[in-house]
Amino acid sequence: MKRIISFAFLGILTTVFALNIQFVNAAQNQEPWSKYPDNSAKSFNDVDSFYMSLDRKQYTEFENAKLNIREKTYFKDINSVLSRADQYGKSRVGGDGYHPNRQVYVFMTISPEGKRWQAIFDAELGRKIAEGREHQ
Repeated sequence: MKRIISFAFLGILTTVFALNIQFVNAAQNQEPWSKYPDNSAKSFNDVDSFYMSLDRKQYTEFENAKLNIREKTYFKDINSVLSRADQYGKSRVGGDGYHPNRQVYVFMTISPEGKRWQAIFDAELGRKIAEGREHQ
């Protein structure tokens, strides 16, 4: 009787293991940016219209700013846009799950005192995907 129970347990364990391998392989075969795919062929509002529609709690430019950046670009180009402000300190954004050709809005403002505020928004969804604030 013990031998039958042992074989049954071994059979169940083998089945669970095999199913687990199938789920892992399925997840690995999925595109890394399947949640946020390429949307380069789609048309979205220009960057100034999007900025004007924002809630000022999400992002607003500093009054009398040393530098303001507003740009619609691809996810892969975010850091080259941010690099235009490197004279005020380096700032970079990274992340997984976004297709390199997904459109985003990049905003950065630098106050007269040197405070920095940057925000990145997904152009299709309109939601903030990254933010950085530096206070001096």
